[in-house]
Amino acid sequence: MNNKKKERIDSITLLVKAYYDAFDFLHKESLKVLTDKALDKYLDTDLTVDEINDELANVIVKRQKELKKYNDDDSIKKNHEKTYNKLEEFVKELNKAGVDYQLAGALCGYIKYNIESDRYHEDIDISINEDDIPKLKKVCEKMGLKFSDDRFNSPRVLKNNIPSGEHEVIARDENSDFHIGAFPFERLADGTIITKGYYHDSNNTPCCRENIISSQLASLIFGKETVDFRGIPLYITSPEYIYVLKNYTKKDKDLKDIEFLEDKIDKDKVNKIKELSKTDQVTQNVIVDKKPEEEDKKKEEEIQEMLYTTTDLEKDMLKTTNRKKVDRQEKEVTKQLKKIDPNTRLSKGSISIVSIILALLVVFAVLLIGLIVFTIIK
Repeated sequence: MNNKKKERIDSITLLVKAYYDAFDFLHKESLKVLTDKALDKYLDTDLTVDEINDELANVIVKRQKELKKYNDDDSIKKNHEKTYNKLEEFVKELNKAGVDYQLAGALCGYIKYNIESDRYHEDIDISINEDDIPKLKKVCEKMGLKFSDDRFNSPRVLKNNIPSGEHEVIARDENSDFHIGAFPFERLADGTIITKGYYHDSNNTPCCRENIISSQLASLIFGKETVDFRGIPLYITSPEYIYVLKNYTKKDKDLKDIEFLEDKIDKDKVNKIKELSKTDQVTQNVIVDKKPEEEDKKKEEEIQEMLYTTTDLEKDMLKTTNRKKVDRQEKEVTKQLKKIDPNTRLSKGSISIVSIILALLVVFAVLLIGLIVFTIIK
């Protein structure tokens, strides 16, 4: 390690320690953890020490505001009102559109057991069948949310072999911090579920972490358990599975949710999920061949091509049908002409001339009669 890099490490470490000593709320995490996070974020950047200091100060201010918001009763009440109203609207539209989804996150437990949480909810999370993402987009846009699908262009990277960062499929309320985050999955015919987390590797190649879950384990996690929410059927993720996940992450909000679920969930089901998770799922990282939107576009083009082909075929059939009608008419005329006596038979051209002369004579006669009648009356 060169002296310049060592000096930078020391400077960042001292900055973090200074803030750690000044603000008690930072003590929820150890000084080492916070220092490692700062080094991971800033060590290899082009920011000066002063610029890093400014960023850390902004982070501190932001966290203070969040703590106040998360612990203020009035703020939590308003948050719950907005979250639940949005969820009601969202679920109605999802059900109407026939979307294969299930609510994810702590709300599943609070809604199932009909107890309002005492914490702030930042968003609504759902697991959604990838085939239904176009429907999800329409639902979110109908709700006035800005929808983004960045599966192929995901800014996320792997951390501890898990894609880390914001949802690759997300819908935001541009007037607030409310958003809906989606976890894509694929549902196979035999009940197997493949969860998908998109990211890019060190070469900036689009990749996907696929977790293949057996049908037996999937039935416990993705069984689409139904609860009544304001008179609407709502599909939720098993609270037992949420309990297992939160015991793994154990953030501040997770600890509250764990405490809430502890005496309500089926512990036998929890143990079964834990046991099957060891044997009934396989993880693989694969390169994403095509953009999801390009796949949709290709499908659309194939459909349009089929429509155009059908249209052209119909035109050809129509032309063929009309040609056959004309041929039949010509044959009929020829047949009728053959019945005429050879001595009086006229050519087609002669018949046309005779018809024209007779028509002119009729018109002249009508005009002459009209003129005579007019003269008499006058």
